Amino acid sequence: MDKVYLTLKILITLIIVVLFVQNIRVVEVNFLAWSMSLPLALLLVGVYVLGMVSGKSLMALVRRLRQRSHSDER
Repeated sequence: MDKVYLTLKILITLIIVVLFVQNIRVVEVNFLAWSMSLPLALLLVGVYVLGMVSGKSLMALVRRLRQRSHSDER
């Protein structure tokens, strides 16, 4: 089973490297009055990290609410 996980990790790493290399062109990002130019690959990584952080926060909130509702039922 460890070989399967290692193979999956290597495959995912290769896909990320290919994505990064193919999306190196610079794009402009505008948000309200803020404007910034950066490589598309870096923007994708930033959006991915923000999604991970917000997803983890949301799951922690759901767990807390679930634990609170279970403790209230007792």
